[in-house]
Amino acid sequence: MKDQNIKAIQEGDSKGLQQIYTDFLPRIRRLITNNGGREEDAQDIFQNAIIVIYEKASSKDFKLTSGFYTLLYGICRNLWGNRLQKKSFKEVTIPEDIKYKSDDNIEADLEKIEEQNLFWSSFKNLGEDCQKLMRLFFDKEKMEKIAQMMGYSSVSYAKKRKFQCKEKLVALVKADDRFDELSNRDH
Repeated sequence: MKDQNIKAIQEGDSKGLQQIYTDFLPRIRRLITNNGGREEDAQDIFQNAIIVIYEKASSKDFKLTSGFYTLLYGICRNLWGNRLQKKSFKEVTIPEDIKYKSDDNIEADLEKIEEQNLFWSSFKNLGEDCQKLMRLFFDKEKMEKIAQMMGYSSVSYAKKRKFQCKEKLVALVKADDRFDELSNRDH
């Protein structure tokens, strides 16, 4: 089944297009304004991305392999990055291995980047204690050493805290607006 947003863009459905603007422009505006852009830049990039999606979707080979927002975000990020590089007269620095990948691989790469961004922004919202504990755990330290380094009274308490911190991190990830879009990308 075709994504409703893609269908709205292809058919020029004004109600559907308005819904796309309502649902996604605020997030794209944040992306652009957090990276040196203005409100007008965000509008411009967003409209250009809609045109790019229309052109991509018009190809008979087009298949949306990610969530709509993941595709839109990736296109907007690339358009804005290219504009910034042109403004600063720097050469565009797209890694060689990405230049020649198929669109499917680029979409998968963009999904991974977006998932990592979601994870790390949620991670930053954990308390310092949980961040430190989770970093030690990610570094594959033994629970005995984690308990000692964190000043915990026992290994069982360290395990309990790790579980609590992990649960808090999962809750933060799930509470983020981006989570639903990323988890529904196969639909």
